[in-house]
Amino acid sequence: MKQWNKEKVNSMKILVIYDSKTGNTQKMAEAIADGAKEAGAEVSVKKIGEPFPLTLLADYDGVAFGSPTRYADITNEMKDFLQHVEAYVKLGKMKMKGRKAAVFGSYGYDGAWVMEERLKGYVEALGYKISIKACVKVDYEIKTRQKESLADCNAWGKDFAKSIQ
Repeated sequence: MKQWNKEKVNSMKILVIYDSKTGNTQKMAEAIADGAKEAGAEVSVKKIGEPFPLTLLADYDGVAFGSPTRYADITNEMKDFLQHVEAYVKLGKMKMKGRKAAVFGSYGYDGAWVMEERLKGYVEALGYKISIKACVKVDYEIKTRQKESLADCNAWGKDFAKSIQ
């Protein structure tokens, strides 16, 4: 039985998709990916704006979506991306129902809780089930306490991977 569980963990695939404007959300994405890898997942990281097929999302057991906060919402680029994915889902080109997802992001001043709830709503509308609490960091924490902040993101990535098992 233990061998089977180990094989299941090793076959788990996680995709981390993020947008970043100042580099803080990118640092979070990389730390999250490292944590998920440490938990035994096969992980791919994609930045919004780099070319990849939307259908790629259907190849993963779980997806972590990350965005910085812009006026208490996600970035326009992330919103556009999610709208394109939604169109594919509505056309029956992909099915996300029952797959697990999580959200993360960074913010400079305020609005993080609003961004978090909006991003969760956009992702849930695709059919994903949000599996763990969001990972949200203040920009100045990432800059002034980078080691501790990114260690939190790494642990969150591990927890996300474990939630998919």
